[in-house]
Amino acid sequence: MPQSRSYSDEQLVEAVRSSHSWRGVLRGLGLTATSSAAIRSVRLHAVALGCDHSHFRGQRSWSESELRSAVAVASCWQDVADALGLVGGSSQSTIRGHAARLGIDVSHLAPVVRDQLNADLFVPKLANLARSGPIIAAAWFTMCGHNVSWPLEPCRYDLLAEREGVFSRIQVKTATVRTGTSWTVWLSTTSSRRKPYDIDEIDAFFVIDGDLDYYLIPLAAVGGLHAIHLRAYHQYRCPPMS
Repeated sequence: MPQSRSYSDEQLVEAVRSSHSWRGVLRGLGLTATSSAAIRSVRLHAVALGCDHSHFRGQRSWSESELRSAVAVASCWQDVADALGLVGGSSQSTIRGHAARLGIDVSHLAPVVRDQLNADLFVPKLANLARSGPIIAAAWFTMCGHNVSWPLEPCRYDLLAEREGVFSRIQVKTATVRTGTSWTVWLSTTSSRRKPYDIDEIDAFFVIDGDLDYYLIPLAAVGGLHAIHLRAYHQYRCPPMS
């Protein structure tokens, strides 16, 4: 005996027409919207009735029918993304994947070709130094022949440098503020109060100043200090590449 339903075919057709997702259909029918079994049952019955659900969006801001329409009039994937109001580098990957799944003809789309790069996008800024610091440090240690690894969990050092079996725990600091003719770098961390690093936590500081000069300062040389002026630590400045 077929399972009885609490809704009619007409109610299901209307719920599909006025909803943007299968969960929305369930809500429109007065059913529990979190039931996977109910979603499967309603979807199978809607497909059997020939209900068009290409307008469904789910968690997306666009529907399948909107994607089809955008692809039809576009000349490249960026046009499609713009038509759907999408921004960001991952948006094109998303819509390309959906287009492939839906079997949409995209043979007329061409990638965007730019005659030249936007020079404004490639101007280093001092404001980005703190975020770039660990990557710069890792590159420097790698250039010096070290193997570099990153901690899997938050800890007091930023990276681990190893060469010939000798490991060094490196804390990366950046200096973006000048005091007189010297760059000032804070060596302690801030939470409820400033806390200096302990000899059991790190071995050295790798400091990058605003002129992009590098310093490798052993903790033993600055132990207990909260801040230093790099002018006084010239002997720890890293040599240029030979």
